[in-house]
Amino acid sequence: MDKRQLKNGRITVGHTIYAFRDGGMERGLLNLINYGDQDHFRHIILCLTDAGAFAKLLDAPNCEVVELKKREGNDWRLPWRIAQAARSHAIDVLHARGWPAMVETAVGAQLAHVPATVYTFHGKTFEELQGVSFKRRWIQRAVIRRYQRVLTLNGCMRADLAAECSLAEDLIHIVANGVAAEIFRPREDATELRGEFSLPTGRIILGNVARLDPVKNHEVILRALALISDRNRRPFFLLVGEGPHRSALQRMIEQLGLAPDVHLFGYSDRIPELLNCMDLYVQSSFYEGFSNTVLEAMACGLPVLATDVGGTGDILTEGREGFFFRPDDVERLTALILRLAGDARLRRGLGECGRRRVEELFTVQSMVLKYENIYRELVFRTNRAESSAFGAR
Repeated sequence: MDKRQLKNGRITVGHTIYAFRDGGMERGLLNLINYGDQDHFRHIILCLTDAGAFAKLLDAPNCEVVELKKREGNDWRLPWRIAQAARSHAIDVLHARGWPAMVETAVGAQLAHVPATVYTFHGKTFEELQGVSFKRRWIQRAVIRRYQRVLTLNGCMRADLAAECSLAEDLIHIVANGVAAEIFRPREDATELRGEFSLPTGRIILGNVARLDPVKNHEVILRALALISDRNRRPFFLLVGEGPHRSALQRMIEQLGLAPDVHLFGYSDRIPELLNCMDLYVQSSFYEGFSNTVLEAMACGLPVLATDVGGTGDILTEGREGFFFRPDDVERLTALILRLAGDARLRRGLGECGRRRVEELFTVQSMVLKYENIYRELVFRTNRAESSAFGAR
């Protein structure tokens, strides 16, 4: 371990991530840094490609963002760049986030002799849900064993990763996401906020915040709205986020005649305010890890309709904070939307339960403490091993 870090008592954690742009994984990293113990931890974000919009939201003076400018495809120089960054920043723990960072981070850590390594499985893309190659499975099984600690977000994901990598489940640790409940909270100025964002003030608004990607399955929401032929009963749909699937969604909106009833808002850094413009939240994904946006919606007092995939079942209880539907069950989703749209008392009761659940189980402070304890344990264990080896000489 670098002697300077021992003197000031600060552990330097490097996070390798494909890019630091809008997304659940990125939001979790942002919260870890902004709400973390800045007296005892310093964070370096190593973007394999380039930094994204989230870099501007960092609120930690000791944090640095490094762009490694990865080339398209396999870039054999990337592990050397990771190693160089690890050495120059005296990184004590190198934390790889997701498959795109797994292999190169493991190699870079070995080249730089980084004392401790962590890998977190954050979920799957739409393409990965269709299956991955034998070559990738073989590489993943081999490389994941190079990490001293393997993490994921919930029990379902742990079982999935254990099966794919032939690991014992007890070797995979769970750290659930957390939300800043003091920022994501119910507000009393919803009408004024709707006016500020040019949203309808006299209609029920259902919403979703997500990257526009096929895995998010926004089509089922559009089809559900189209089944509500009476426009007086049809809610307005506010979809916040950006991504490669935007043009396909726009075409579908036009084909279904929903243009007056749907707003593709695009990227925004004012998510707490936009959530407070909504009356109910719909999460329609084919796959989720441990959704930050569902937690944020619940923290804002919104009832949630969600697909029971990934870790969402660990967040919601059927009939208590919201309701579940299958990703392809447009009829049930339509019925649930109409039920909640027509029952303000039910919406309020579900939203209050969701807010309490977040405050009890899913605060950002709890998440941050778990990560920091893992980093401390790994560094102190490494120090003890090095001291024992030195004493034996």
